[in-house]
Amino acid sequence: MSRLTIGLIPCPDTPEKLAKSFKNKLPEFLSAKVSDQVKWSVEVTTDPLIGSAEDTQELMEETESIKKQKNWDFAICLTDLPLFDDKDLVVADGDYNRQIGQISIPAFGSFPLTARIRKVLLQVVKELHSHQSNNNMKKTAATTKEGMSDREKGAVSRQFLFSLIRREHSTPMGKKMDLHLVIRPRFQAKLRVLAGMTYANRPWGIIPSFKPVVAVAFATGAYGLIFPTLWKLSGAFELFRFLGLMVGAIFSIVVWIIVSHNLWEKPAINNDKAIRKLYNRTTVATLTVAVLCYYITLFVLFLLTVLLFVPPDLFQSLGGLSEPVSFWNYTKLAWLATSIATFAGSIGVGLENEEMVRNIMYGYRQSQRSKYYRGQQDEESNETKDG
Repeated sequence: MSRLTIGLIPCPDTPEKLAKSFKNKLPEFLSAKVSDQVKWSVEVTTDPLIGSAEDTQELMEETESIKKQKNWDFAICLTDLPLFDDKDLVVADGDYNRQIGQISIPAFGSFPLTARIRKVLLQVVKELHSHQSNNNMKKTAATTKEGMSDREKGAVSRQFLFSLIRREHSTPMGKKMDLHLVIRPRFQAKLRVLAGMTYANRPWGIIPSFKPVVAVAFATGAYGLIFPTLWKLSGAFELFRFLGLMVGAIFSIVVWIIVSHNLWEKPAINNDKAIRKLYNRTTVATLTVAVLCYYITLFVLFLLTVLLFVPPDLFQSLGGLSEPVSFWNYTKLAWLATSIATFAGSIGVGLENEEMVRNIMYGYRQSQRSKYYRGQQDEESNETKDG
């Protein structure tokens, strides 16, 4: 039985965690899905360049370099960089001759992330191994120029029959790739990459950094609940007003965080417009999810508070309610207090350290990109002053 080694080369953060989770279980899957005549071995080497390279060719060159250094049979990089070929979102690429491939994590969207990536990873390895086996057997007449037989191509089509992943044999940008998987249609691809990049930024991780904001917001809302004004308003407001206040409160704090911490990426040299827009949308989506978590936390705190400390009889008389107080009345009061407190809490966000907010909110890829272009903007600004 022959022995083959596959090297996984992730960038730091989410791809690195995924690669390490694959390491022990992947040989078993490879034996079942690729070949049981091979003793598979998997090694993981983290490389920061995989998370900072700007295009597929640069990624593949770095992957090939590490493959040669480690003396691996195959090498596949896992990057959190969104890769585009013209307007197509690239999922994976493979180079049969060099026995290397790359997989773009954001193209998979959010959950179930691990299962989706493993499925494509196995397909990439299967094709690389198939080409290697065909070369060893000097190929048959039925083998196509792409390195796979017609039967194997049909298997690839069936593999992704009910998926958005589509195989392309030529790329719009003219890049030579033996294996080229993209997302179709393109509209779903945009939504998927936005979800994937937002997930990579771990929006839920920003909540602990805003403890002072939660404290300010809760104190403001609790003080407002002392007076019957909020009680009366909660009984008089219709549903669309509550929704409007909630949207306005979330929007205000998202905008305030972006402005006060300089999170909006501006035009710079070698800064692609389409990619810049994608990263800015990701920033908005990340903050929206984070603030929504923050909003729900405040809502639960206020709901518990009003249920414990606002007597039903007093609520009915001072709140101007004609009917007995129900749980819905308490929910509306807590909802209103949360929106008002969120408006007030947005001011406190500016108290946090800018660099700390960036490090907490951004994943590895977007954090590195942000630092690079901020440095570039500073250089441009200094050159302008000197001029």
